[in-house]
Amino acid sequence: MKGSRGLPDYVINRIWEQCWSEDAKRWIEKIGPPPEDVDIVAYWDRRIKEELRVLDEVAMVFYGYNIQMTYREFMERRDRFATALHELGIRKGDKVAVYLPNCPQFAIAAFGALRIGATITCVNPLFAPREVQFQLSDSESRVVVTTDTLYPKVKAVKEDTPLEHVIVLNLGGEKPKVEKEPGVLYFDEMIEKASPKPPKVEIDPKEDIAVLQYTGGTTGIPKGCMLTHYNVLSNAWQMRPIGEVMKEKLGIERLKRLCVLPWYHIYGQTCDLVGGLGDGQLLVIFDRFDPGKVLDAIQQYKPHIFLVVTPILLFLLQHPKIREVDFSSLKLVNAGAAPLPVEIAKQWKEITGVEVQEGYGLSEASPVTHTTASPFFATKIKLGSAGVPLPWTLEAIVDPETLEFLPLGETGELVVAGPQVMKGYWKRPDETEKVFFEAGGIKWLRTGDVAKIDEEGFVWIVDRVKEIIKYKGHSVYPREVEEVLYEHPAVIDAAVVGVPDPVAGENIKAFVVLKPEYRGKVTEQEIIEWCKERLAAYKYPRMVEFVTSIPRSAAGKVLRRVLRQKEIEKMKKEQK
Repeated sequence: MKGSRGLPDYVINRIWEQCWSEDAKRWIEKIGPPPEDVDIVAYWDRRIKEELRVLDEVAMVFYGYNIQMTYREFMERRDRFATALHELGIRKGDKVAVYLPNCPQFAIAAFGALRIGATITCVNPLFAPREVQFQLSDSESRVVVTTDTLYPKVKAVKEDTPLEHVIVLNLGGEKPKVEKEPGVLYFDEMIEKASPKPPKVEIDPKEDIAVLQYTGGTTGIPKGCMLTHYNVLSNAWQMRPIGEVMKEKLGIERLKRLCVLPWYHIYGQTCDLVGGLGDGQLLVIFDRFDPGKVLDAIQQYKPHIFLVVTPILLFLLQHPKIREVDFSSLKLVNAGAAPLPVEIAKQWKEITGVEVQEGYGLSEASPVTHTTASPFFATKIKLGSAGVPLPWTLEAIVDPETLEFLPLGETGELVVAGPQVMKGYWKRPDETEKVFFEAGGIKWLRTGDVAKIDEEGFVWIVDRVKEIIKYKGHSVYPREVEEVLYEHPAVIDAAVVGVPDPVAGENIKAFVVLKPEYRGKVTEQEIIEWCKERLAAYKYPRMVEFVTSIPRSAAGKVLRRVLRQKEIEKMKKEQK
């Protein structure tokens, strides 16, 4: 697709750079653009061993499990796992699925696979078997690494996937509670038997895919974003000045971060895992979010960085311990994945004394394109704004129909460009073509989000992607839920929309048309339970309404905006 050939002045002049701090500018100039000739693991090794020299410092503390690991121990186990995978026949370009909650083994498995040129795809631990089967099959994964508690879901669908091996572990390091059978291996046993010197593999950072990150993009069922080594490493590199300025201002050598964001999600994966370990930081890891334990960990470990989504803040603010904790160590609290309500930001600042700031990104951009991170990056905070572009990132607003560039202050579709932008969608060339266009000699990515840019380059997200529902920071794709509804024998038609919710951000509501013979015989709760059994816990509809018809366009497309607007109007009347 072609857009306006000429770039607007605000892009040519990169007006947002006026709001970068002088310290950030100094570091941006010092480190230069992201390296194009090194893969993720090779960069890590050089940084940890030669630049930071933190091999014997603690890399990870697994909270609640009495487990910690130094960088030396982590890198040796990573390399042993890489050797073990190679001995299984895994080669460059093969897909390895990581179906784990946050844990040290996640890092070992993921980066052990990358070490030998394999591609990882991280599967949400909340997924139901049908969702696990889809991702394993679509990604063509030959191996999956999972826990003994998640293993039954894999076993249920294994025969319908390309899987050759299931590698099982116990989070606490004990013997997995899974019987060995053909195709089932124990993670720890494999590492113990393998050499710490895996074969060397030549990786082309700009071409070879490091991560297949599944997302719905702007429409449809989940698609795999092809993120190269260069894409992911670039995104961590773009955020490096923030960490360097923090260390300078705090007068410390190593930062500490609390890792509550799930690593299967690209937000936690790039920012906490790749960025944190690549900077030699101490990572305090949680396998699940528990507000009381998180508050205890803040008190105990005094972390400097805490990346969150809005529901995490809400749960923490409602916890009775919140006023007993000393939050003074926290220097950067960043909310992403969904809009941060201004009132929540104000409440957090009032109770903790710490600013919570916003960033913006999408899986297709590895994911971060914008952040505030003041005073370490931007010179100011604008509540309600997601900040300014990262170094080597461009932003613009276009008319979503014509792709003509729009001036500052006007609302349109946000488009971005930069080294972190994906190669394309896995096995979906048509979908890839839809999200890219060229203008001004630059390849732009359409985010699908409606936004505006102010006179200083700060971006303001006006609305989410037209159809994606944001439930507690999770992306829920209406079509995927509708497909499950259609499988119910009583359903003839259905539509799913997100309706505003003060806690969840958006709640999930399904409008269902029943076949005549089932009317009066099937309840709304039965439909909810049907979906609950077949979808991850955050995806099933919380509300169901039976209707006689679904509004559609002349072309047959569901008019979700009509349904959503009716719900909003109904809510307003009820509040009066």
